[in-house]
Amino acid sequence: MIKTRLLGAAQFLLLALYLLGGFGVLVLAVVRSGDWGALAAPGLDRLGDPKDAIPFGWDSMTNPFAWIFGIARLTAMLVVPVVTLGVLLGGFAVAGARRDGDGRRLRRALLAIGVWLALAAVAFTPYGGDLHTWLAD
Repeated sequence: MIKTRLLGAAQFLLLALYLLGGFGVLVLAVVRSGDWGALAAPGLDRLGDPKDAIPFGWDSMTNPFAWIFGIARLTAMLVVPVVTLGVLLGGFAVAGARRDGDGRRLRRALLAIGVWLALAAVAFTPYGGDLHTWLAD
């Protein structure tokens, strides 16, 4: 039971990292630049370098924000393996929740799998391609 709860927690932690690394950095860059239209079309010409959006700068190795956003950004750039891992973790969490008869955990795991699949679909649209290209700079 503990292991399946850990799988569910790991799935949501990975999801939070992915969202922070992709859309969190995007929102920070939009706020910094003041170009709210760039939310719909992210790019270097409108938002500049994504590393510039990190709070308190990217240049210090002792800045905890640089580490948090750096790891999250790497998670967002590795779309296919991260989504695959998220769906696999969700599948194991679903199996464990069904085995234990825990309907609440089952619904949460299925919801997270649905969110992962929706994020994968967005990642392979032109918008997701633009976001990925901007993040990879």
